[in-house]
Amino acid sequence: MATPRFYIGRSCSPGDEVALEPADLRHVALVLRLRAGDCVTLVADGSLWAAELTTIDRNSASARILRAAAERSGELPVEVTVLQALPKGAKFDEVVEKCVELGARRIVPVIVARSVGGADDRKVTRWRRIARSAAQQSQRLLVPVVEDALPWLQAIRRHPNALVACADAKPHSLAEAARRRGDDAALAIAVGPEGGFTQDELTAARDAGADLVSLGPSILRTETAAAALLSAIASRYW
Repeated sequence: MATPRFYIGRSCSPGDEVALEPADLRHVALVLRLRAGDCVTLVADGSLWAAELTTIDRNSASARILRAAAERSGELPVEVTVLQALPKGAKFDEVVEKCVELGARRIVPVIVARSVGGADDRKVTRWRRIARSAAQQSQRLLVPVVEDALPWLQAIRRHPNALVACADAKPHSLAEAARRRGDDAALAIAVGPEGGFTQDELTAARDAGADLVSLGPSILRTETAAAALLSAIASRYW
């Protein structure tokens, strides 16, 4: 079983006593039922550290850094940004969770013509919490960033090399677009809402330099499409 992993917001060195984040306290004490003396892995500034819990009470938990840890990082060699049009209901929760598990580095909620859901501060805070939890579960070295929502034109202009999922795109278009990008260190993928992108939005994407790509012969739900596209990208680079 993998050692429980927690993120801390400071640099570390052997012998340091560090406090765990308050957001992790319930998970440490009530879910995992860890005790003083149990081993954990701490992630700090993209580095892994083996540590031993020293104190746990109702209000705080701390650990002592033992040594640098050699574990699989859980990071893709390419930095992928997911531009996800806002869907209705709680579907964006699932998008965040699965995209973090699959290696996305950044997730951007995007406002398009057919968006139904919103992205107020409360929702963005929840999505960031989900991203952190999913990163811990999948043993990521970094907690992916969930950005504030952007209008489509602004998002696509910031990420002109995006691969935009489109039901009408030609077969094999994804493979061809990925080959053209070669060994790019960063790229973006974009997925529309339940009703899809409008023709004006697709035109804006092409004008910005994006490629429209097919995800296969079937029509995927919006919360499935981002994971499918990200999986295809990950398989090429990993």
